[in-house]
Amino acid sequence: MAGLLAGGVAAILYAPAKGEDTRKKIRETAEDAYHKGEDYYEKGMTEAERVYHEGRNKAEKIYSDGKHKVEEVVDAVSGKTRGKGKKEPEAE
Repeated sequence: MAGLLAGGVAAILYAPAKGEDTRKKIRETAEDAYHKGEDYYEKGMTEAERVYHEGRNKAEKIYSDGKHKVEEVVDAVSGKTRGKGKKEPEAE
């Protein structure tokens, strides 16, 4: 973006024109570049927010799914080990 602005200013400065016209062209070029920069910034921020929220939602789902799987495994293992180590009363 800076290169574009510098090139535009250099072209205006070397073109034959009155000082007032040259200053006007420089001002217009700078204003155009500024507004384009604002547009790029806004688009970039919007896209960054979208990607952030999408990634956060995916991460929360992965965490939640993983947590549930771990809980299922813990419950399954706990159920299998509850009676282990205790002797069943012998039938008389």
